[in-house]
Amino acid sequence: MSSSTVTDTQRLLNVVPATTTRVVNSPSRRLLVTGLTATLAVGLIGVYLSPIIWLILTSFKNRVDIFSATPSVFFTPTLSNYIDAFVTKGFAGNLLNSATVGIVSTVVALVVGVPAAYSLSRVRKGESLMMALLAARLLPAMVLAVPLFVLASNLGLRDTYFALIAAHLTFALPFTVWMMRGFFLSVPPSLDEAARLDGCGEWRTFFTIVLPIVKPGLAATGIFCLINSWNEFLFALVLTGRHTQTLPVAIPSLITPMGTSWGQVAAVGTITILPVIIIAFLVQKHIVSGMTGGAVSAE
Repeated sequence: MSSSTVTDTQRLLNVVPATTTRVVNSPSRRLLVTGLTATLAVGLIGVYLSPIIWLILTSFKNRVDIFSATPSVFFTPTLSNYIDAFVTKGFAGNLLNSATVGIVSTVVALVVGVPAAYSLSRVRKGESLMMALLAARLLPAMVLAVPLFVLASNLGLRDTYFALIAAHLTFALPFTVWMMRGFFLSVPPSLDEAARLDGCGEWRTFFTIVLPIVKPGLAATGIFCLINSWNEFLFALVLTGRHTQTLPVAIPSLITPMGTSWGQVAAVGTITILPVIIIAFLVQKHIVSGMTGGAVSAE
């Protein structure tokens, strides 16, 4: 084999891979892959959100459009379903009840559970105490519903906010302690010791040093407690009456033997999910960082 043939062969081997690499990593190919990935993601999100989108659209339709043989996306919107449900039938009061119970139970769970989680993260026997708390949390809601109903009836507390908030704390408080303890474990105890050397007491160390560090976890825990309380049905069914019914309990009243007001059901359902969606979007950064921040222990 001549030297010129060897040289040509080496030149060919050096050129072909470089050309192939340029073709594979070309901007047009990357743009095509990005476009296909984005299209697939949008399609999956659309399929996932389609029931919610259809619920919102139905809430603005009149009865003729709802029961049309060919459902349409384009129609003349109306607010009659919202007016009939929240003004005529009084669902605005149920909305206020849900907001009151959800906010108060969440605040109480955070006020009581966050300091408890901090103390359990700094004591040696915290694991055994957490297991006892978990055992109470694992009780099915149905097991607690009947005793809570009997207790509330005997004490004259049925159809009151106090009874329902106390019932919601049976699952909100253990959840708060379990969640927040993981975040407090990620804070080095050396920060507590340094604060005490500077003259800070227990409460000042907790509020000024430790609590600001776990702020994302606090936001994540609060939003999950609020969602659980907002959507809770069983305790609200057995402990509430005409004056304290929440939205999940009041919605079935729209289904009667005379017929179902599907437009009003969609309107109440839309208002039920709307506050949770808005709050979740407002604190989504804290939720993401909060769900991952407590997974790492500092020491």
